[in-house]
Amino acid sequence: MTYQRWDYVFLLMSGLWGLIGVMLLAAGSHADPRLTSAGMFLLFHAATAIGLVHSGFMGPRMRLNVLLLLMVGSGVFAADICSRVMRGQGLLPNLAPTGGVLVMLGWAGVALAAALKLTAKKA
Repeated sequence: MTYQRWDYVFLLMSGLWGLIGVMLLAAGSHADPRLTSAGMFLLFHAATAIGLVHSGFMGPRMRLNVLLLLMVGSGVFAADICSRVMRGQGLLPNLAPTGGVLVMLGWAGVALAAALKLTAKKA
């Protein structure tokens, strides 16, 4: 499998998302439990991104789009949740739901890529 430069960017982001996710889980257990959902969201999607970077069932363009949706969506969702906890208001109206929809589209992309592989005719 050939890695693209942006694959390494997503691995870097995964490390940061994982780090922040663990910090939010700790903050959620000691401060406000709502931070736990933001932490889990980041941690789960960081692990998913690491797996997708190393999976060979998607083409590079599909992998880029799916990873963008998953990482940006989870980051936006978690940032808005943290803002609601710490400032009492979200960053922007409907930002958490928008992040959630981006993540759902990313997961739909994973399913679509797998379905395309299942239905592809062998050469």
